[in-house]
Amino acid sequence: MVHGIVFVILASALHAVAGLPKACATIVVGAKASTTLTPMTTHSNDCADCDFRLVKVPARQFPAGAMRDVPLFAHQYPRYVGSGRGPTYERTALHPGFFNWTNTPVIAQIPQVNRTFGYLDGVYGIINEHQVALGESTCGAKLAAKPRTRGGSAVFDMTDLSRLALERTKTAREAIRLMGAMAEAYGFYGMGWDAPDPRWSAGEALTVTDPTEAWVLHVLPDDTGASAVWVAQRVPDTHVAAVANQFVIHAVNLTDIDNFMGSANMLDVAKRNGFWDGHAPFDFTVAFAMPITWHYVATRRVWRVFTLANPSVALSPTTDTYATTYPFSVETDGPLDALDLMRFQRDHFENTEFDLTQGPAAGPHGNPDRYGINATERHGGHFERSISTSVATYSFVTVLDALHPQNALLWFGPYAPHATTYVPIYVHATAVPAVLSDGLLRRFDLTSSFWVNALLGNHVARWYSVAHPVVEAARRASELKARGAQHTIQATAQGILDTQGQAAAVDYLTGVTDTQANQAHATSVNLVTDILTMFHDGCVVSDLAAQEFHVAVVSYPKWWLESVGYYNTTNRTATNDDDDTDDDFESNEVEPKASSCHAVVSGGIVGAFIFVVVLSLALGFHLGRRTGQTPARGYAFIQ
Repeated sequence: MVHGIVFVILASALHAVAGLPKACATIVVGAKASTTLTPMTTHSNDCADCDFRLVKVPARQFPAGAMRDVPLFAHQYPRYVGSGRGPTYERTALHPGFFNWTNTPVIAQIPQVNRTFGYLDGVYGIINEHQVALGESTCGAKLAAKPRTRGGSAVFDMTDLSRLALERTKTAREAIRLMGAMAEAYGFYGMGWDAPDPRWSAGEALTVTDPTEAWVLHVLPDDTGASAVWVAQRVPDTHVAAVANQFVIHAVNLTDIDNFMGSANMLDVAKRNGFWDGHAPFDFTVAFAMPITWHYVATRRVWRVFTLANPSVALSPTTDTYATTYPFSVETDGPLDALDLMRFQRDHFENTEFDLTQGPAAGPHGNPDRYGINATERHGGHFERSISTSVATYSFVTVLDALHPQNALLWFGPYAPHATTYVPIYVHATAVPAVLSDGLLRRFDLTSSFWVNALLGNHVARWYSVAHPVVEAARRASELKARGAQHTIQATAQGILDTQGQAAAVDYLTGVTDTQANQAHATSVNLVTDILTMFHDGCVVSDLAAQEFHVAVVSYPKWWLESVGYYNTTNRTATNDDDDTDDDFESNEVEPKASSCHAVVSGGIVGAFIFVVVLSLALGFHLGRRTGQTPARGYAFIQ
């Protein structure tokens, strides 16, 4: 009965809430701007209710004349149910006890090819065995369409187009041409096709890479609802580009086949709908992008990526609705590696005028999270929107290898970038570890890396200014350790490939992937334990290995105390319930013992304390205290 009441209350509250952030961002780096001399791409899937599983879809063979199902778009668990994508997606693999899910509705069929390639799959397709890798960002578009069987004629959305590309193509150019051609031939619809105004999510942007080239692709429905308009622009080899929920391709030159691809109907559709007068220079974004009321939710994230990748770039954070003052891409200030792109994805505008860890909205302890606003209150205002957000399903960085395809890997981070530990997942592994491939938002589960990171992120947010540095130090140590191990792993895999063959090398990489994911998961579980021990109830606990441990209060900054009227005694009425303060203790000449959490942490003491905690953690707190302990799922810490 209690559970029923709780669910009714929660359902009522959730139905009243609107404006939950659903907005992804993607970064793409050219080959010569990368330390590996191959392109890299990222994707942060920012969505409060998306299926967070990472799944390996196996390669398959099909008989002549076979047909391929095209399912209706879905993003919640289970995003797909059926036999077309391997055992993880079959109905028998679903979690029981919530809903009697059936196979995903099929809205069309297209001719199947004889062989499809294996790939890693999330809400969108991610990377295939030939190192075609994709990032994604949903964009507003001035034209929208509905899917077939739902009042419209369009067959493909971007989730299935991305999977089709990974199933069938070996290069970025092939992938772009296939997705563009299929969208034109069968029609394209956006993820929010059934929303009150579907135009806000009617377009899509993909970053598309292979071991030599990096591209940005834009797709939207045409004005018939049965075809599509699309364009793609190549990212220069020494540059970085970014998309944050708004198209970024401006000038288009389809005669420059080295750097552009696109649909032949582009200008005609723009002209007949009044998006372009036929005389001014054509700008794809100005013509087709849905104008955002507060456009900095999109443009400022692009600005931030550019200035992180090249701090000397002369670019203002202020621009017009379509960011026409911004270039498509900028040259990086030197080669970037995967850790750099992880850092970019974790950004909250730190140390800028837009820093989300500062100011009243961050609260007294620097919480960078900005939550959704209900429909009644959200109009007429805004928060800054950073690259990292607490509602992220996952984020990743792809790392390719032009000479050794078996080395291609995905640095995958379940949950929000600033609260996750990125894990190396080899693309050729035959399965994704259960800590990443299992779980759902309907039930908390400590065996799921998403849920462990969510627990960590939600707790740390309360005491972010003092707790996050500890998380940051532990996370960086784990990721550096994992990155350092890859050279030996890849050399071993190459030796196995040379002496025992492809199958043995794949088995080895599958085992390594499983071990690394479980190690990272165990590390995160232990970190949650430590964080909950060290930071709780407004107190900071330290010296845990000493005979007597130390407890100090987190306290509040003076500006916050002033803002909430702490020092205002005008209307205060003395009662027996008044809280004791330091002044109360002093006036009564009562000095509480350590158990009172009385020692105040503020000013320079905070800085010194954080430094000691972080340093001790990074240099051996975890490694020393947990030596020899092995949790049920993998190692406690990466040694």
